[in-house]
Amino acid sequence: MSNEAAIGLVNELATRLSGIVEEFGRRTDSLVAASRETDGPDEETLIRIAGRLIDQRKRRRNFLPDELFHEPAWDMLLSLFVAYRRRQTLNIKSLVSTADAPVTTSQRWIEHLDKLGLITRVIDPADRRRIEVSLNETGHAAMTRYLEDVARRQ
Repeated sequence: MSNEAAIGLVNELATRLSGIVEEFGRRTDSLVAASRETDGPDEETLIRIAGRLIDQRKRRRNFLPDELFHEPAWDMLLSLFVAYRRRQTLNIKSLVSTADAPVTTSQRWIEHLDKLGLITRVIDPADRRRIEVSLNETGHAAMTRYLEDVARRQ
């Protein structure tokens, strides 16, 4: 093959490749635009759903006996999700109060949530007697997926 033929072949391949790149770009742009239209609910919607679930869980105790509703871990996960999205932290005392369960039971559930890898506990640098609790990335991702699913079904 002569140099001229090789150069011609390279130019032809470059032109074809350029067309493929342009087509890929158009398809990618179209997929990105479609994904923006079908993205999940916004942050405020997820916070509102979590808040509504917390409120519903508290209100049912007005109508039915308390002993029917002992899910302190779930109460804490919902509260931690709202705090995470609002960029707040909860200390153990405030988290325990959201669980509507005895302190020792709530503390056992905090320990269990930590062992499951859903939360992070950090000693408060300003007051070393306090421990701050927050969802970690794993816990936040799981709660987000759940709340997005709730939003889609509404």
